[in-house]
Parts: sequence; C-alpha cells; structure tokens
Amino acid sequence: MSTISDDRTTIKFVHQYGVGLHTTDPIPDVHNPVWQKRQIDEFVENVQLFEELGFDGVTVTEHHAPLMTCPSPHLLLAAAAVKTSVIRLGTAVTILPLYNPLRVAEEAGMLDLLSGGRFELGLGRGAPGEARIALGRELSDADLKDAWLESLELVRLALTERDVTFDGKYFQVTRPTSIATRPLQEDFPIWLASGSLESMEVAGTYGWNVMRNFGTDQSHHEALDHYLKVAEEHGHDRSPANMMVERFIAIGETEEEAEANCDVFGNTFGQFMSHYASNGRSIPKTDGEFALDKKKERPALTVVGTPDQIIDQLQEALDATGARRLLVETFTPKQTRLFATEVMPALRERNVSDD
Repeated sequence: MSTISDDRTTIKFVHQYGVGLHTTDPIPDVHNPVWQKRQIDEFVENVQLFEELGFDGVTVTEHHAPLMTCPSPHLLLAAAAVKTSVIRLGTAVTILPLYNPLRVAEEAGMLDLLSGGRFELGLGRGAPGEARIALGRELSDADLKDAWLESLELVRLALTERDVTFDGKYFQVTRPTSIATRPLQEDFPIWLASGSLESMEVAGTYGWNVMRNFGTDQSHHEALDHYLKVAEEHGHDRSPANMMVERFIAIGETEEEAEANCDVFGNTFGQFMSHYASNGRSIPKTDGEFALDKKKERPALTVVGTPDQIIDQLQEALDATGARRLLVETFTPKQTRLFATEVMPALRERNVSDD
C-alpha cells in the first residue's frame, strides 16, 4: 500500500480537516456536546466520502479552543480507520510538545496497526505558549528549541529501535524501553511541519517528509531546495513528492457561488479565531492557517473560484513552490465532490512526469 510520498510521477491530494470548521451554522453552539458530536460524526462520514472520491489521504488538525472539536486527533483517526480501507490517514499535526514522545510513538504504532498500515504521523511544535504549559515551566526560546529537538529524536528512536534509553536535558528514559505497539510499515512515514530552513534541515537529516503552510511560494521553493540538498548529504533519496503545501478551497459552479461559499467559511473561521484569542492567547505568527489576507478579509491560504479558476491557481502554486503534494481543505460535501471530479483529474493529467 503506497504512502502519500510514493510515486513521484503524479500529483497527490490530501484532504486536511479541522473538525468543527466545516459547520454551516451561522452561530454554532460550540459548547453544546450535541453540536460537538455532530461535528465528529460528520468528520467520519466525510473521510468515507474522501475515500470514495479518490483522495490519496486525509489529515486531521489538533486544536485546543472551542469550535474546533479536534483536541484528540489520534482518537478521531481511530474512528475513521475502522470505517475505511484504502485512504491514507494522518495528522497535520500532532502537537508534540503536549505529549510524552514515547506516548506519541506508541499511539502512532497503534493507529498503523488499526488502519492496516495506512497511518502517517505529522509532527508540529504548536504555539510556544502551549509548549511552555506542557513542560510545566517557563523556558527561553533556545530551551524550547532544544526540548523540541530532543522530543523528535526520542520519537524517532522509539519508532525504529528496541530497548531505547535516552539521557536528555528534558527527557530521560533510564530503563531500556520498547514501545508496545510498533507500526506495520517498515519505513514508517513521518511529516514534519516546517516554517523555517532549520526545520527543513531537521527533516532532511532524518529523511522525513515536510508540510508547509507559512511563507511565500518563493520561500517554499527555496526551502524545498535546501531540504533536498540536506537529505542527499545524509544519504536520503528525496524529491518534491516529499513536500506538501496547504490551501483552503472555496469552489463553486459560478464565481458568485464560490464567493458565497468563501463567505460562509470565512465567518466560521473568524468565530474560531475569536474563541482562540478569547482567553488571552496570542494568534500564532508562524502558522499559515492563522494568516489573514486583510485586503480580501479571508484566510491567506484561501483559493476561490470555479473549477477552471481553482485548477489554474493550484497549478500556479505547484509550479511556484515545486511541491508535488497538495494539502487541501474543502468545506461542504458538495464542494468536495466538485473539487474531486473537476479539479483533481485535470491537475493529475497536467502534471504527469517520467521521474
């Protein structure tokens, strides 16, 4: 069963899903468990639709604020795993600083077993404030970086070796430890969320994949070039198929319909931003999903238009970034079907290569 990064000759589409962000309720009752359950049920139903429509994968995000009903992405994917059989399942991302790295490795192994070898682990740092809370102490940015790098190394060791010991500044494993649930996949796929050349270098060193949503198309291309260079220096055969870039999709049969769909999504997204900031948290400045296009009053990652217009805009993104994997998010089943039937085949046909 091929991974998302397998087959360099084609473009692949992974559907990102922020549970709760797909509601069409003008004023969602975000604190009502009945409303929350409906979002979770719709997520599982949509994953089955994505599989039916031929998406290569689906990822679920992790957030800890009202409206986004996805604080436990691994649990959500476990529910989706038993309802599907082919589509790849992943996180975009698991916020690693909120967990013990050994626990993340065990749950990754469990999800791979549960899905029959279809899980791909996405790792990210999350907001700095969340990492400080998880570690239980105030740390400098340099210390947070060191703790992050330690946690990545411990996840890598736990997933690839047995009887692991680790003597770090922030994490210690004093007794030889093997995780209880090991992945079925021999070369288990890990995706690192990257907004800097430093993190691209980490991914290239490990031979991991990368996903990006922060920065310009030119910066994505420069980051890809750096990643490929570092990966080669460390003996890893990597290509643009190992990088995903993200876009929100508002699509319609007409431009007017597409704009109306964008307005609905923009309203819901704006409510999430308000909930996120309501307890004093600052909006992350290095997460592209939070970035706003102030001129158009919509998330900066949003692509809006008819199928032909979406095709052209995504082709431009592929050409400008160099990436061969698209992480997209549509927001209603109707839009999803239109994207899958009109946009995906056209882009796959346009971008067939011999490599």
